[in-house]
Parts: sequence; structure tokens; C-alpha cells
Amino acid sequence: MCGTLAFCKTRFAMCCVGFLLAFQSVSGKAAEIEVRSQAITELQPLPAGITLPVQMGRTLRAGKVKPGTVFQVKTTQRVPISTSGYLNRGAAVRGEVVTSDAGDGTAAHPSRLTVRFTQFSYRGMTVPLVTRAVAMANLMDVDDTFLSMQGGADRGNSSEASWTTRQVGGDEVVRSGWVGPVVGIGVRTVGSADYYGVYSLPAKLQGEDGAIVARAMGVFSTTAVGLYGYDEGAQLESSVGLITITNSRGRAVIRAGDDLLLEVVAGR
Repeated sequence: MCGTLAFCKTRFAMCCVGFLLAFQSVSGKAAEIEVRSQAITELQPLPAGITLPVQMGRTLRAGKVKPGTVFQVKTTQRVPISTSGYLNRGAAVRGEVVTSDAGDGTAAHPSRLTVRFTQFSYRGMTVPLVTRAVAMANLMDVDDTFLSMQGGADRGNSSEASWTTRQVGGDEVVRSGWVGPVVGIGVRTVGSADYYGVYSLPAKLQGEDGAIVARAMGVFSTTAVGLYGYDEGAQLESSVGLITITNSRGRAVIRAGDDLLLEVVAGR
């Protein structure tokens, strides 16, 4: 009896040691990851090539909103800005209306709405900003990216952390416990997802010393370009600093809840 009790105590002690070693190993890896990538504490001008998925908080309608009107959008996910730093979601981007023309419903004089983003604010710090719009999605298309392709809870999978969803533009996000690959055409891995957002594969930023950084995609596919879910006849034009929507058949409008994928052209 005593021998059996001693044996049990020994086995229990060995299990405890094993658990502690395993815990230390996992904790060490987690700490190592945290050291490699942390939320920044000092904001510098954002490097060119960084993408900012943002969402509109108000509706801008050509002919009704006045030029000079200031508005704000906010980032919708974590944004990597270097190999070791990221911005948490909710950073604010200051925008202003440049042109607001209702047009007359013809190709010769289409409705036109032009905006630009000039400042980026994060944790009480602000830096200048110049962007272009890569893609824009109507709020209905945005909402669709949060629905399971398998039907969600009514198909036996009640956990959205393990849903497969479709991005605006076609990429599929295959999550398991929030983490998983982003799959493009031909079942090719084009990015990754975690609890904090969706990202492209890491790519070199602009410039000779550009770092290898994943691009924050928000609700968009890695190949998304232009307008999604907007009125027929609407078009997107975006040069350095200016973002213009024209509509020859109706009113150019950006609605509250629409998402934009902005690319930083310059930080100053």
C-alpha cells in the first residue's frame, strides 16, 4: 500500500513538472511573438504602401454635402506597419470633401464627389497623410463578408470563429478558432486571418529600405480593385491624394457603413 502511494506521488510530481515545462515553453513562445510584434507607442508618418481598411461613419451625397466638409473614418482591424509594430483598430483618419456636384444625369455632366484624407490620428498622436483608394464596398457587400458560406448556426456550426467567409472580391477566409488561411483563385493561399483581422501575404513596402510587411485587408480580397455594390454607372478614380466617385446615371454617394481600402502614398 505504501509502495503504491509513493508511486502515485512520484507520478503526480512528474506530471506537475511536465505541465510546468510545457507552460513555460508555450509562455516563452508567446512572449517571443509579443516581442516581435507589438502595438506602437509613438506614431511616426506611415510608410508608403501600408493599407488602411476603414469604414465611413456618415453619408456623403454629391450636391448635398458642401465642399470643405470635414468627416472621419476609422480603421476596422489591426494594421501592420513594420516587421515589429502594428496599430490597433479604431485609429481615426481625417477626411474632407473637395468637390460635390449633383450633375444632371448625363455622361457629359455626371454627378461627382471628390474627397481626400489628410491626417491620421492614433492614441492622441496625429501625423499628416496622403492616400489613394484601392477599393470601396457598399455596406450590404460589407455585411455579407461576416456571413458563413456554410450557413452558420443553421448548418450545425454555431461558432463564427470557425466559419469560412468570402471577402469582397472573392477570396475565402478559412478560419478555425479565428485563425486560418485566406484562399484565392485555384485554392492558392494569398494571405492569413486571425482574431484581429485579415492580411495579405507579406510583401516589400515601397522604397529601397522597404520592410516586408503584410497588408491589412479588412473585408477586401487581395485582388480587390474599384467599386463593389455601387450603382450601375458609378466609377472610382483615385490619384495621389484625391478620391473621386462619378455617376452618370444617378447621384454619387458614399454611405455610412461603406468600407474603403486606402493605400498610403506618403506620410507627409
